Amino acid sequence: MKRFPVLTLLGSCAAIVITACGTQVATVQTVQTVSPSKAPSSPATAPSKPAPLSHRQRAEADAAAIRASFVPPPGARRLTAAPGYAGGALKQPVQTPGTPDLVDDASWWLVPGQPQAVLAWERAHLPRRFAGAGSSTSYAGGVPTEWSDQFSLPAVPAVLESRQLIVQVVSAGANQTAIRVDAQVIWLPAKPAAERVPSGAKSVTLSMPPTALSGGKPPAPVTITNTAKLHTTISLADALPVFPPGVYSCPAYTGTVLELIFRSVSGRALAVLEANQTGCATVSFTVGGKSMPTLWDGASFVAQVLKVAGLNWS
Repeated sequence: MKRFPVLTLLGSCAAIVITACGTQVATVQTVQTVSPSKAPSSPATAPSKPAPLSHRQRAEADAAAIRASFVPPPGARRLTAAPGYAGGALKQPVQTPGTPDLVDDASWWLVPGQPQAVLAWERAHLPRRFAGAGSSTSYAGGVPTEWSDQFSLPAVPAVLESRQLIVQVVSAGANQTAIRVDAQVIWLPAKPAAERVPSGAKSVTLSMPPTALSGGKPPAPVTITNTAKLHTTISLADALPVFPPGVYSCPAYTGTVLELIFRSVSGRALAVLEANQTGCATVSFTVGGKSMPTLWDGASFVAQVLKVAGLNWS
């Protein structure tokens, strides 16, 4: 059976390969009244706080909660494994993101009704917090055999890049429909604690180095020493997320880069950041001469930094 791609990626593309909460605990205070003769010999031990979840653990928990949000249609019967209807179409998800940092929590169901009617019923009964994220139809010999809808929840900044629920349906014959439900969550690698602008930074120099692709004469470098502007720029740099591992098709890359050099009071370079405004908008970060994991969101970062600096560079 011919499978048609679900996702359409942007523009003229270049492939890129890049190799990633706290828990609040409520303390309950217990008051115990005892007579002096029966007073405890030692104070009670305070309960210990559980360790915060890792990004992967958070993704696993979110995926389980997303799958549990699926509302089984009336008469639904849960299956223990993928059924073989439509040539085994439900044995794999209709889409699989190209990243190793993925949790895919799946379940299968058999329900009365025709596939498209079942899918429409699910769209009407899914919790309102989910937003529509696309749909697809697969064909065999020009005849539709498989339908799916994708729904999404907002990302969790610097923790979870993507959170989706996918409902995939095929005919099971005899006015029945087989369903595959996938909760797919992509987590971001944890950012190293050292990937921050050192505290001794007293200035930052902004420049746009000339490249073979960008062409033209670059603007003259500008150095910022104003405390408020410097601290805001450092905060923006420290907030950049890690680029998720995987294989990506990126929009066209023009070579436009903003370079930031953070210096000590003596002028020594403490950290160098290079933010790409195009392509996958990756950001390279070097601290104390040591290359750190690749970051991203370069285009937004550049726009914010230039606004803070009051520069109208294009």
